[in-house]
Amino acid sequence: MDKRPPIPSRDSGGSFSLNNPDDGTPIRDIFKLGDGLLLITEKCTYRMQVADQIDPDRKNPALPPNFQQKIFDHGTASDLLCRTLLQAKVMFRKEFQSIDNDHAMQLSFDAFSDIVSTHEAAQAFVCAEKAAIEQTEFLETNDASQTIPAVSNVRSHCKTFAQKADHFAVSLLGIVRLFYPEMRKKSWDDLHKMVKSLYGEDDPFHKALEMTVPFLQLIRNARDCLEHGNLTGVKTSDFAPQPDGSIALPSIEIDFRKTTHPRCPISWFMDRTTKALLDSFEMIVAHSCSKNMQPFAGLPMSIGILSEDYQKAWHVRFAYGMYDQDGQFVPCG
Repeated sequence: MDKRPPIPSRDSGGSFSLNNPDDGTPIRDIFKLGDGLLLITEKCTYRMQVADQIDPDRKNPALPPNFQQKIFDHGTASDLLCRTLLQAKVMFRKEFQSIDNDHAMQLSFDAFSDIVSTHEAAQAFVCAEKAAIEQTEFLETNDASQTIPAVSNVRSHCKTFAQKADHFAVSLLGIVRLFYPEMRKKSWDDLHKMVKSLYGEDDPFHKALEMTVPFLQLIRNARDCLEHGNLTGVKTSDFAPQPDGSIALPSIEIDFRKTTHPRCPISWFMDRTTKALLDSFEMIVAHSCSKNMQPFAGLPMSIGILSEDYQKAWHVRFAYGMYDQDGQFVPCG
């Protein structure tokens, strides 16, 4: 009896495990993005590709059947991932939206990447600030003078942070333009005016933009000011002695193009900004999807806030669903 030729390794079944001893948490989500798969654990995000994507003509039979790569140290335990990319995955579904959902997901991935960079810039400043304080505490004083801590390059830290934060806003605005093509080459202020014209000033979408647009415009203006060396529009300072003898933390103050923010500690500003960017993403994506939702099997579908139990299971706050007779929101899986 003739032997059958061996099955090519790429055509046979198999298994794999994530090769990251620093993780060890279970896979919580898997979905396609671009030409690869994203695998999400509680701690990390991985990208996986199969050999045929690398070598479609199969010229190298020795190629491993798949390739895995850790791309972020953020998983389902991270708000940065859950409130951007995972929320987008729940919202951008072809059953409910007629936009280019694949493009929307790629822009959401870009936004996630941007918010991670923003967070890292903020953490880098916090670490530099802490190190400066600790270094000064251990200095011996030999005379009547006092040594003040110094982060150094405070303005450079602020510039980097503003750039990363504005990159996030640009990705978010790109998503908005998929729903509203007339927004091409227009700004956040234009979106605010357009939504008011379309839906009225009492509409929830307009009210959400009243809170988010001034902040997003502030970030854009701060970036422009810092990049172009305007020393008066954005004022930054390192640690500074105060009349009462205290030492003020490094601070930032913004007054540029009619957008203002009072003087405050830079570390506080960076933390607040990161959280506000996440709020903006959730609100703008949810309202954009709600306003442009397609009918679904004749059912009265809407977008609602998930219960606490569903939020823990789905790792997001908003989903498509219906309200039952008791007024409870039931998500559509």
